[in-house]
Amino acid sequence: MDKKKKAIFVINPISGGSDKAPIVEQIKEKLSDEIIPEFLFWDYPKQKEEIKTYIREKDFDIAAAVGGDGTINLVAQSVFNSSKALAIIPVGSGNGLARHLNIPLKIEKAIRLINKGKTSMIDSCLVNNIFFISTSGMGFDAYIGKLFSESKSRGFLTYVKLTLSQFIKYQPQHYTLLIGDKQIEREAFLITFANASQYGNDAFIAPQADIADGLMDVCILKPFRVWNTFSIGMKMFSGKLNHSSFMETFHATSVKVIRQSSGPVHYDGEPHELGENLHVQMIPVSIKIIIP
Repeated sequence: MDKKKKAIFVINPISGGSDKAPIVEQIKEKLSDEIIPEFLFWDYPKQKEEIKTYIREKDFDIAAAVGGDGTINLVAQSVFNSSKALAIIPVGSGNGLARHLNIPLKIEKAIRLINKGKTSMIDSCLVNNIFFISTSGMGFDAYIGKLFSESKSRGFLTYVKLTLSQFIKYQPQHYTLLIGDKQIEREAFLITFANASQYGNDAFIAPQADIADGLMDVCILKPFRVWNTFSIGMKMFSGKLNHSSFMETFHATSVKVIRQSSGPVHYDGEPHELGENLHVQMIPVSIKIIIP
């Protein structure tokens, strides 16, 4: 008789803005009898290292992220280069990685997926040794992410207000990118390093990105006029941004970036302050994950 699997469910209580207590009961009810669950609430930011150490040291077969891309980032770090399988119950606001991998957004269906236990290997990345699994980048979106994290009010409306108020003021930067033996000089509105295809909410920054091909999509959005905004937005949400004359894409395993000044960089939606020199690199086949 096969021994039962052990699974830890890391729950972000504030992710997606909904109460997670009913989700715990739903997991207990719908989870296979062959899987023994344990629940851990991520209650404060400094708990990150405790959670990673706990998951790495215990003999879990599955580590499930119950939250958004920030929670997935934490749990993915915990199972990085191990035999433990990452699982996702997507209850965040954007759910970019879950959408890319076609993981069901309905909780019951996501639990069923864990019960089936089909796994595959995917890539992950580092930016200046900071881990990310979906996207990282700099420029306008990172700047807005920083302002949003500092804002007293939250929610989608606050994000939209910040974007509209800062768009006219924002000045694109000059970047030098070293990709293999190429040196590329560009003025850019933003640059995104995409392992997965989208930011979340089906906003596709790199529609053709493959999370298991050992390559990142280096997406450079060139400066554009206000009247181009609608067209760019339509292409992003229809998965055709790669066809825009304002978008330029390269494929790479490693990229060095030199920018005019230090500033915000986002990784899986989280803002961080980094310097003028950045190194982004792929870590191929480094995460075991439960997928459809």
